[in-house]
Amino acid sequence: MQSSEPYSAVPSFWAATANAHPELLRLASDLDTDVAIVGGGFTGLTTAHYLNRSGIDCVVLEANDAGWGASGRNGGMAVLRYKSGWAALAAQVGLDTAQHMFRVLHDGIDSLEATIAEYGIDCGFSRCGHVTAAHGPKPLAALAADVRWLEREMGYEGAALLSRDEAAQAIGSTEYVGAYLERRSGAIHPLNYARGLAAGVGRKVPVFVSTPVIGYRRDGSGFVLDTPSHRVRAKRIVVATNAYTGLFPLPNDLARRIVPVPSNIIATEPLPAALAANLLPEGHVVTDTRRINLYFRLTPDRRMVFGSRGHLSGSNEPWAFEHIEAAMHRVFPALRNTRIDYRWNGKVGFSLDYFPHFGEAEPGLYYGIGYSGRGVVLTHMVGKMLAAMLRG
Repeated sequence: MQSSEPYSAVPSFWAATANAHPELLRLASDLDTDVAIVGGGFTGLTTAHYLNRSGIDCVVLEANDAGWGASGRNGGMAVLRYKSGWAALAAQVGLDTAQHMFRVLHDGIDSLEATIAEYGIDCGFSRCGHVTAAHGPKPLAALAADVRWLEREMGYEGAALLSRDEAAQAIGSTEYVGAYLERRSGAIHPLNYARGLAAGVGRKVPVFVSTPVIGYRRDGSGFVLDTPSHRVRAKRIVVATNAYTGLFPLPNDLARRIVPVPSNIIATEPLPAALAANLLPEGHVVTDTRRINLYFRLTPDRRMVFGSRGHLSGSNEPWAFEHIEAAMHRVFPALRNTRIDYRWNGKVGFSLDYFPHFGEAEPGLYYGIGYSGRGVVLTHMVGKMLAAMLRG
């Protein structure tokens, strides 16, 4: 489906290289359902996937197109790490909870991989490994504590601390003092995953695109959701709009839990094979430890995809990406004369504590928001948990 006004097309590398749009529905009449899911990104589609498995009647209502928001614009990194490190997390929430959060996160990526296989989604998923690059001695010490905690408390050997020289070799840059390598993390083409998930789910569940929900109200024991042309009656609602929650009239106490933060990404022209071989030679995806962090990866056709905090203007003009290009040139001086082929932006849904928030806001109204830049895996985890809550 083509993007519909007032929503604009996204000039991203992912959009330019995406698989064909799946054949999805347009709402053409009023309907009744058990669960109405608002939002056709990773959270909404995953929730529908698991609800359908349980035999629960549901529909997905997407204002624009499947994966139009952050789901189809992000860096495509399936990262097995929360914003907080493992040792700090255990100190904050306790050992038992931290161990549970570790297991849930790993179940999330395993379930993500299984869903990709179940629907035969062509999204380039690979367990390429994720590097957390330390920009100074203090964050490196915290990363070292994480490796020790994982070995001691989880018996986990999938993470390793990299020295300065090892990090330079793995990243292809001398910018960092060391790094943390998580070997089970991965990468995907995020828009192809969103479209493939929509196509797979859409064979079993009605997925309506170009169907914005402009309001909702209680009606007896359920809800009525209004769209520009028709109404949907539902016993329960799942709000899965994350950074674009402002497009849906949420209760104020829930809306205040999420902060939409702009993010800008660039993609270079395809790099010469010899140059690409020296940058991220093992194909890892990378985020660094700066408060406003940098994240980058190579695509299968050897483009460098590089992102960070976006310009508040939301502009897609080249001037709004100058700080991203400058950061890329600092990390990778060899790319100073490399052409930028794509520039795009979007919103990332941050929670105040950097953890996802999900649950039942009020009777019958469920939500999953606030992935804080870790949404590829966490959305799958939250969608699975929301479906379990709705199943009862």
